[in-house]
Amino acid sequence: MQERYLLEDRLIKIIKTLRQSLIELSHDISSHPEVALEEYRTRDVMCEFLSAHGFNIKKGVGGIKTSFAATYGSAGHPSISYIAEMDALPDIGHACGHNVNGAMSIGAGIALSKIIDPQEARIAVIGTPAEETGYGKPAMIRHGVFKAYDVAMMSHASTKRLVYRYMLALKKIRIRFKGRSAHAASYPEEGRDALSALVLAINNINSIRYLFRPYMRANGIITNGGAAPNIIPDFAEAYYFVRAINLRELDELAGMVKKAVHGAAVATETRAEIVEEGYTQYPFYVNESLMSMYSDVLSALKLKQTDVSPYHGIGSSDIGELSYILPTLHAYTPVGTGAHIHTRDFRQLAVSASADEGIAEGATSLALAGYTLVKKPGLLKQIKQSHKPGI
Repeated sequence: MQERYLLEDRLIKIIKTLRQSLIELSHDISSHPEVALEEYRTRDVMCEFLSAHGFNIKKGVGGIKTSFAATYGSAGHPSISYIAEMDALPDIGHACGHNVNGAMSIGAGIALSKIIDPQEARIAVIGTPAEETGYGKPAMIRHGVFKAYDVAMMSHASTKRLVYRYMLALKKIRIRFKGRSAHAASYPEEGRDALSALVLAINNINSIRYLFRPYMRANGIITNGGAAPNIIPDFAEAYYFVRAINLRELDELAGMVKKAVHGAAVATETRAEIVEEGYTQYPFYVNESLMSMYSDVLSALKLKQTDVSPYHGIGSSDIGELSYILPTLHAYTPVGTGAHIHTRDFRQLAVSASADEGIAEGATSLALAGYTLVKKPGLLKQIKQSHKPGI
């Protein structure tokens, strides 16, 4: 027990020495937002920070130019990876708090590297671009980036303190209609209105929402509705996110949407096409043993979890697929109150004094979790053996 408290005190002191530089890193990233797959500057400042603390840097891993892997230690196992998300949102910058997320993971990796022997374990900070588009982690998984690691961990900026939250499976689809153009006033009967077909399809989707199971979602926007009011559009398109609680129900919902779309095509004598875009995002697999360990870490640090359902505020992330590949922690660290992610208010919250405190908290918690896994190989073995995600 005394050893544990000494360790906590040591970690807290290390994070305290890193605190100001981690805050500056977070604020600098927020001040220079880069959207998905354009995170070159973000990658470079993160890598420079880690290199200064003895990490070996490899840029462009997994076939993505803006990714990186920063590693410390020569042991093959245990092998602990911390996830540093990098991209900002279009127009509203770091309104998801990735500047905070990255700083927490970087701080955790560095702190852990200072309290273990480099021959005792392998520590990595993996820079994962394009979380907002659902592209980064799936692409890196397919290139084998995470094969070397026993576990992946990160914490997300939030208004709550949580060990985990469930996530929704997600498909991104383009709904396209092709018709025939005509003069809208002189010869409308010669046209086949693609926009009217699309509007009918949207109404069809809305009309079957009562059939949706809990947590099924179908939300979209019209991306192309024609060129001019006096031309009957021969092409129209909508972009939809379709979500469900698991992959089976996601396929079920996608089938329902398909029927709604093709029904509209039959009624309007147009042709419909549904094109899936990018990677299907997986739900988050909860490894109970890993979550229990992190819950114990929070208790040891006297950090009380927010009393809220893990289904509350449920969304999607590309880390879902990673959680099916290896035990994955996606915790939540509070950075303040009064704003939710993907808003300009949250962007401001993520560079506030309370967010700066959150960086220290998240880095300390993640570092202690990593240390626990390094020093307790039996626990790590149990976590890995219990990792049996289904579909």
